[in-house]
Amino acid sequence: MPKIRYYISGHGLGHASRGCQIINILRRLYPEVRVEVVSNAHAWFFEEVLSRGVPVAHRQLDVGVIQRDSLVMDEVETLRAARRLQRESRRLIEEETRSLRESGIDLAVSDIASKVFPAARGAEIMSVGIANFTWEWIYQDFVARHPDYADVVSALHGEYRQASKYLLLPFHGDFPAEVPQQELPLVARRACRSRDEVRKALGLPANRQVALVSFGGFGVEGLDLKALGRLEGWTFLVESRMGSGAENVQVIVHRALPYPDLVAAADVVVTKPGYGIVSEAIANDTAVLYVSRGAFREQALLVQALSRFARACEIDKKALLRGDWGPFLERALTQARPSESLQIDDGTVAARQLAELVGVERGRRA
Repeated sequence: MPKIRYYISGHGLGHASRGCQIINILRRLYPEVRVEVVSNAHAWFFEEVLSRGVPVAHRQLDVGVIQRDSLVMDEVETLRAARRLQRESRRLIEEETRSLRESGIDLAVSDIASKVFPAARGAEIMSVGIANFTWEWIYQDFVARHPDYADVVSALHGEYRQASKYLLLPFHGDFPAEVPQQELPLVARRACRSRDEVRKALGLPANRQVALVSFGGFGVEGLDLKALGRLEGWTFLVESRMGSGAENVQVIVHRALPYPDLVAAADVVVTKPGYGIVSEAIANDTAVLYVSRGAFREQALLVQALSRFARACEIDKKALLRGDWGPFLERALTQARPSESLQIDDGTVAARQLAELVGVERGRRA
């Protein structure tokens, strides 16, 4: 029985969202394949989204980006933490190599911790990266502003280049050119319930405009939710950690509804450009009002994707924080439908690629 270990970064929720989607499809199509997860992402997310019976081990193998909230990054502290982790590389890689061997893993998949790849090579198994960027590519931008940390990027490149293959999601940055690469369609979750069903479950009148306020669990420091009370005819759905503050601000009950259902039921998603929410907004044809998340290299690719494949417009940070959303919401709603389309997949293409690499798909065709 083939065994796959899937490593998922704990940075934000986009990595976990697409990773769980691919794993769920893989298990449905190929029940003979055993899958386990290694991640430092929130345990509640896996409990809510990942299919039953997939074991999850909590280990941290990457730093991601250290943030104060959804819109404020600490580049220097991120690079310091990455350097500290790099000092532990030899031990971490040796431990992971031993674990892969002892567990009888046939394929290591990473989204997108670099240490997985030398560990897999040490265990003499294949390793595949599934992502739209590497931390090497993200940190290159940080190091351009903080050149004393060039060693961090150099070390990451040495690890990323040891992958057997990369499966690249749309809107991707550069990956090591010496490693074989293959493009994937967009992996995104679509709603399971109709818009009317979701609104009825939330107790929302059919004539209300609904905005889903989505900031990846980090919240936004200084956001004045009370000011949203001035926007008559609108209901704002917010994460529990953000509080409420106005009669038309409704806190989402944790796990009450799958998140893609909320995205599809909303008229507009108010967010920062993050891969998970951008993908789900595109897949569910929901307009997007976005605010800049600062100098984060991935952002330009996601904003370009929104301009091509979604109805979207930008709100400046000051207007966002003071709750002056009215004109921007109307602008988002009145955007023309995108003229371009994008191939959207539920994870089947990626799942088949992984099954092929452990010999299951190939065996079925034979």
